[in-house]
Amino acid sequence: MTPETLEIIRGLIVYYLCIQVIYSVLIMIFGQMILNIYEAGYYENPRNLFEKVLTFIVNFFFGAGAFIAKKVKKYSWAKRKLLMLMANIILFIASVIIYYILKFILEAIFL
Repeated sequence: MTPETLEIIRGLIVYYLCIQVIYSVLIMIFGQMILNIYEAGYYENPRNLFEKVLTFIVNFFFGAGAFIAKKVKKYSWAKRKLLMLMANIILFIASVIIYYILKFILEAIFL
């Protein structure tokens, strides 16, 4: 595998991790308005293959922020925003750690 291919793979990993963090931040800022968009492509109990695939794609790309928002929904507005802020910081740090672990593994295997 060439170094250019590894660079593209690393870019896709960064893209994916950034989507998770940014969508979580958007949920923290805009709240229910963003969650309504998420729920438009999400089926609670998918019945057919199309609904299952669509639910998988939505959860794969935007699932972290929605999962955190559902967990902190029972708290007051101020506490919910504080918990979302802390969760976003943790999610960002975890994303950086995951990126460097995956980068090390890719370089160890293919270079």
